Parts: sequence; C-alpha cells; structure tokens
Amino acid sequence: SDLKSKMRNDNNSEATSSVITTSATIETLNTEDDAPQLTLKVTPANNVVGIDSGKDAQQAVVCATVKASELPDGDESDRAPVDIIVALDVSGSMHGDKLRLCKITLELLLRQLTKQDRFGLISFGSDARIEVPMRRLGHYERSQALHKIKTLETRGCTNMSAAIGLATQELRSIGSSGSHEADCFPDDCPNAVRSIFLLTDGLANEGISDRTGLKQLAANCLGCLSGSGQSPVTLHCFGYGSQHNGSLLSELSKTTQGGTYHFVETDSGVASAFGDALGGILSVVAQTALIDIRVPDNAKEAGVKILDVCHNRKICVDDWHCKVTLGDFYAEESRDVLFKIQLSASELSCPHVEVSMSYFDVINKTLADTSTSECYIARPAGSFVSTTHQSVEVQWLRNICVQEMEKAEQLARSCNLVEAKKKIDGTLKTLKDKETLQNDPLIQQLIIDMNETNLGLASQTAYESHGEQILNQNCMYHEAQRSVRTSSSANNAPYSRNKKRTGLLLRFARAMKDNS
Repeated sequence: SDLKSKMRNDNNSEATSSVITTSATIETLNTEDDAPQLTLKVTPANNVVGIDSGKDAQQAVVCATVKASELPDGDESDRAPVDIIVALDVSGSMHGDKLRLCKITLELLLRQLTKQDRFGLISFGSDARIEVPMRRLGHYERSQALHKIKTLETRGCTNMSAAIGLATQELRSIGSSGSHEADCFPDDCPNAVRSIFLLTDGLANEGISDRTGLKQLAANCLGCLSGSGQSPVTLHCFGYGSQHNGSLLSELSKTTQGGTYHFVETDSGVASAFGDALGGILSVVAQTALIDIRVPDNAKEAGVKILDVCHNRKICVDDWHCKVTLGDFYAEESRDVLFKIQLSASELSCPHVEVSMSYFDVINKTLADTSTSECYIARPAGSFVSTTHQSVEVQWLRNICVQEMEKAEQLARSCNLVEAKKKIDGTLKTLKDKETLQNDPLIQQLIIDMNETNLGLASQTAYESHGEQILNQNCMYHEAQRSVRTSSSANNAPYSRNKKRTGLLLRFARAMKDNS
C-alpha cells in the first residue's frame, strides 16, 4: 500500500522529465465567453519510469483532479435555484431546547431563500406530517411557513421511513397537476438543485426501522425522483447528539452522490451544521460530473491497461476503458480520482491514458465537456525513475485512510474494537512515517482525524457515546473530499469552504449564540 515502494525517487529527474500534466478547458454549449465551471488535470505519480527499473515499477498510479470554479459575482439570482424539504424529528426526545433551537435554525434557513426557491417541511414522530407544503417562497408563503414553524410540538417515537417517504412525495409533486402551486404555475418544473435535510436525535423505532429496509427505501425513493432526465436529489443527514445511528445516517446520505452526514455534537451546533449544508447547496456550480478514462489503441498494443480505479462509483467497461461518476460540485471544491495502470513494455509516442469529463453546468443551464487531458509517461531504457509527485502520493495516502476507516467501521459494528483500533493504529504509523510530508495540510488533518477516531475506539463506552459518529463522519469527510465538520477543533483546511458556505456557517452560529 506504500506508493513509494512502487515508485522509486530520484532528485535528478529534471534532465529526462517531459511535460506530463495538462489542464483541460471547457467547451460549453452556451456562449464562447462562458467560464468553465469545472477544470480537469491529470498527473502521473512519476513522469519517467525506466524499462529496467524493476517489477514494482511496471505499474503506475495516475491522479485525475477536478476543480470547481468560484461563485459568480452578482446577486442571488446568479446562483442556481433550489428545492429544499426538511424532515424534522419531533419525537419526545426532542422536547425542550433541542426543538427550540431547531425552530430558530429553520427560521434562519428560510430567510436565506429567495422567491426563486422552494421550501417544504415535514415533521415526524410516530407518523409523518406535512407542516409546510413545497412552494416557492413569496412573501405570503414565507410568513405562513415562519408561523407554522413556531407552532411545532413534540410527539411520539421515531418513524424515519415515513419521513423519507413523505418528503419524496412532496418533491415528486412539483409540477404535477396535484401540486400545491399548480394553479399559479401550471407548467412549473423542479429546480436544478434539489435536497432533503433529515434531522434526527435517535434510532428509528417505528415503521421500517432496520438498516437494510431503510437503505432500500431511500434508494427507491430518491431513485424515482432522479428519473426522466431530472437532476438528482441529495440527502443531507444530521445526527443530533450521541443516541442516533451514525453509520446508518452516513449510509443513507450516500444513497445519491453529493449527500453528507453531519454529527451535531452539541445543541448549539445544529445551526452551524444547517448553515454549512445550506451554503453548499446554494453554491452548486455543476452536477452529474462524469470522468472518462481510456487507453489509446497504440498504447493498448504496447501492453497498457487499466488495473484499478480507486473509487466506489467506478464503471469499468473493459481493461482499457473506465468511467467514474462524481456527482455535484460546490464552488471551489476539488476532487481527486486515483487509478493504476500497467505501463507499456517499450517507449511510447502516444499517451498512456486519455481522460475527459462531461457535466451539467447549473449556472449556465447547459451540458459541458472538457477537452481530452493526455497523460504521457516516458519509458526510456535503463532503471531511472523520476521523483514522485507529492500531490499524488498525498492522495494515495488519503485513499488508504478511507479504506482502513471503512474496514474499522465494519469491525467496530461487529463489536471487535481491538481489531478496529489496530487498523487505525497501522494507518497512523504509515502517515507518521512519511517524514517529507509532515508539513502537508492534508496529511496533518489526516493525522488529527485518525487520532480522534482512535480515541472513539478506546472502549465500548467511548464508541457508543461518540466514537461511531466520529468514525463515520471522518470517513465520509475524506472519501468525498467535502468539509462537513463545524466544530472549532476541525481544521478543514484541506477541503476548502467557499465564501457562501463559510458565510452562512458563521451567520447561523452567531444567531444561535445570541439565542442561547
């Protein structure tokens, strides 16, 4: 699993290196002046790998990096309009400050939406009820929603399945003859960005309550919403306090790409988490991003093939062609896709691999494609291997951390905390042994998060009180390369928040502090 054991370094590589990485530009279907929402760069671990450099060096790791643009400068009308429905747990355990603070948070959320957006609210206890039907937010509709939020009261147990089902029905009704706004907007269509916010403080104990059943329900519901050419619906789950099932909420949020799981550790943290998530969906610049990796015909003849793609959304057509779906992108986000290839048996005049990308540009409302990014790796005679690109090695280590956290989660769920802790201990040692990488922000954050995860595995009590939630959040955080943590202890520097997310997180946190 050690990248440098596969790729030997040599600091004198400059003389024989060739230009390897290329940045792709976007050819939109709109106007020539439109700036690309996503750019693509492809970087091999090593620019040069000698033919005689040994068995381990006959394979190469390549990193495809996608970077999202900044938000356009302008007013709120420049962003993509959103449809948001909140499913709020109002079971008995939400009584008192929890529900009071959730009401304040919902009021804050409403005030950030404009008349181009839709909002709906479902409450769920032993049953699920429509409190605010999905509607565009005119002045009257906003006033009605604010009034209804103030009247919410706790009731019953926790029927999560009913909440997911009813939220789906409300989103599905948009534009139909039976929708709540059909009289005013007979031909209205769903907005480009659609999300469900699900907040609960406990375990599902009514309706469908088992893990498999809830996952299947979420998949079926969100799947039916994303058909017929409509944009996907993201599910953002908020686990409030230590009594909820963190691994379940994490899995539910992965039903469609772009969802997140937030562990809300304190009462005051609910507003920060909602503000952060809202800032994200209000800053979506691209959706349904798809990377296409191909080995050219001449490279095929020389023995090049794709050995593996390190991504859970890969679609491998054959040994020479793979695709990876990346979902949506918030402004300024960056994602990395690692893949391994078998190197050519001789020097090539063509690239080893070609990578391109397509996506839906939600700002300009059009499909967009990148030009092909070519990855050349020189294969001269001899045993020379050029210096490993640090950025690729760091991403390789991130991928190892995610894999080991996933294994640790499975072990911990089976009550095998000793083996789960060994997985994290081993990964920490691997990170700390990389002396030349200790100043890298991502490596520093990985060490912090793996140490925090380790503390949560110290005992069964620690795991049940907070360890499960921290492990699942850290795993999702690094797998998706999307910051989801809002506590002061979370650095989040490696996965930057754009100005919209940062602004709303801080605004919601200040408002909550004023109301505490």
